[in-house]
Parts: sequence; C-alpha cells; structure tokens
Amino acid sequence: MTVRQAADTTRQAADALRRVLAVAPPDDLPGVAAAALAEAFADAERVAAAGKALYARRVRATHAHRAAGHRDAATWLADISGDPVGRARGILDTADAVAGNAAARHALADGQLSTAQAQVIGSATAVDPSCGDELVDLARRGSFRELRDGAARARRRSRSELDEAARERAVHRRRYCRITEPPAGGVRIDAWVTKADGARLLARLNADAELVFKEAWGAGGREPHERYLADALVGLANGGAGGGGGGRPVPQVVVRVDAAALRRGAVDGDEVCEIAGVGPVPVATARDLLGEGFFTLLVADGADIRTVTSTTRTVPRRVRVALAERDRCCVVPGCPVSDHLEIDHWRVDFARGGLTCLDNLARVCGPHHAMKTNAGWRLAGGPGRWRWVPPASCGAGPTRRGRPTRSGTARS
Repeated sequence: MTVRQAADTTRQAADALRRVLAVAPPDDLPGVAAAALAEAFADAERVAAAGKALYARRVRATHAHRAAGHRDAATWLADISGDPVGRARGILDTADAVAGNAAARHALADGQLSTAQAQVIGSATAVDPSCGDELVDLARRGSFRELRDGAARARRRSRSELDEAARERAVHRRRYCRITEPPAGGVRIDAWVTKADGARLLARLNADAELVFKEAWGAGGREPHERYLADALVGLANGGAGGGGGGRPVPQVVVRVDAAALRRGAVDGDEVCEIAGVGPVPVATARDLLGEGFFTLLVADGADIRTVTSTTRTVPRRVRVALAERDRCCVVPGCPVSDHLEIDHWRVDFARGGLTCLDNLARVCGPHHAMKTNAGWRLAGGPGRWRWVPPASCGAGPTRRGRPTRSGTARS
C-alpha cells in the first residue's frame, strides 16, 4: 500500500464513521445498541489518536511543519486538530516518550492504549525503560488510577533512598500556598507540600468531608466528593466539619511498607513504602511517622490479617485497614470510584452465615453494591482477577474482567 492509498483508506474510514452517526442517530437507538456503538467508536478513537501522535512525531522530527508555514510541530498539530497548542505539544511529547519502548509503542499503535495511558507509561519508561511491559499489562487490565500508581512505583524503584529523601527535602524548601482570584469569581487555593504533610491534610479533609457527605445525604442531596472536600477545607477555619468540631472522626492514614524494607531502611526491587492515596515515601519518613496517631503502619509480612474474623457485621479495624489497602477503588473492573465505598460480603452474604473476614469482603461503590444486592449481579474471581457477572436474565454475555483495588461501611 502506498502512502497515498494509506491516507485515502484512513479518510474513507473517517467517512464511514460519519455515515454511522448519520444513519443511526444516537437519540433514536435503544441503550444497549448505543453502548455497543460507543464501545466501537472508543476503539476507533484510540487507534486514530495513536496514529495522530505517531505520525505527528515524524512531522516534528523531519520539520515537515515548515512546509505548511508553521513555526513548530505543536502549532501545526493544533491547527489541523483543533486542539490547544499546549495539548498538541503534550501529544507530541507522549509520542516521544513511548517511542523508545517497544511494548508501549506497539500497544499505542495497536489501539490498546489511550494517549493518556501512554503519557503515564512514557513518564515511567523515561526513567526506567524496563517497566514498559509491566505497565502496558496493567493498563490493559486495570484502571487509570492503578496505572498511575504503578508508574509511580516504577519511578520510585529507579531512585535510591537518598534520592527520594532529597526530593522531599527539596519540596519542603519550595513549599507554598497561593491564593488567587480567578475571573469566574471566588478564591482559588493552590498548595505544594511534602507527601507526609499532604497525607495529614488529606486525611483530615477526607474525614471531615465524610461528615459533610452524610449530612447532605440525610437531607437528600448528593454532590461530587471534591465539593465536600471544599466544604471540609472551609470547615477547618471554623473549627471542624460543619463549624462545630464535635464528634469529628479521627483521621487515619495507612502507610504500607514491606517488612524487609523497614528493617533495612531502604526499599529494594519490587518492595514498596508508600502512603495510601499519596504515593511512595522514603522508609525514613515511614519510621518517623510511627508515633503519630494519624498514621497506621501496614507491614506486608506482619500479622496474618486473614485470620481475623467476626460473627457480626462490624468489621475489625485490622481487617478494615487491610481491606482499604487491598481494595483502593471499587473492585468492579473498570470502575474508578474510590470515595464513599461500601463493604460487601461478596462470597457468602452475611445473612446466609458469611463471615466478616478479609477473604469474604470487598469494597464497592454504592451503585454497584445496589446492583449486586437488588438486581442479581455478582462478583467472582477475587482480588487481582475480579469479574462482574451479570444476572442469568441478561444472558451469557461477556463478563468484565478485572484488576485489584481501595474505603467503607459494611452493608451486605
């Protein structure tokens, strides 16, 4: 196939997509049919985005943008795509980042990765080229959040304990809190602090936001979690959530560390030392936090938490901490929700004698919990291989395969 034939074929494919939209108007279709077409368009979009990025990278490398009168490849790409120049430059940088890693480049070109996923993988492979296969596999089976966390761990592996500690000291020296007045009105707050300080702040805000959420829920309201965080931030100035400060929950932050790394004083290989929701931290930081009430240390080969069970719905704290570490998001494959999760007795329902133990518990979002409880959907597979199985009435269609996960209230 010549270049001209390839370009013509690509344009014909775009015309075919336009015809689909014309002959099958979205507002006229049943929901299931619309879902099938949306999935097909998403597949086409990934392939098209990959082609745009990789071919545009070649335009930049050969300076072909000058033939069209553009000063650089980013402004040329912005002109032909309608993207802002900054986004166009990011697309080009992403293509550069994955170009040196065969697994990431192939997955992007094959439409297995979105450009956002490729950007995360590229940022890690630029530091550690050996992590490409691992992250591509994680992108295929996990959520975007899990991919981001995996990339952070890969970057951490390439840095020594001294490097990581130096990074945190540098952040502390450059810390700031800026308050500006955006054109839309109000006040915008932007801050940069160390991971340990950020974890303390996030723990307090999340605990207070949970109170704000419960009050709003009781009154029949429901807003995004970030708005409750804003209310909690304002509440700090008034003495706590809602301004009163009474009955405020004790914030908890989980620090996960491998026992060998804790003893050694540094991580090695695939070992981790990280604050849940914040990311990797030096082992020295984990040790310094041991005496603080905010922080709970979860040592990877410590007490066998799987043996802790209960005959009541109340989840023992050790199990709750381990469950929050294992299930960081709703365990239903593809669901990215990590706020206001509920704890479900997924293997054997509590009403049927199911134990309140780690092996029988999973964290799910409210809508998926309701689907499991009231609509016949069920979880299968278990941690690291979760599947979301439809009720028999839905037929034997494909199940959603999964990923590991992460917060909650026991309610089966």
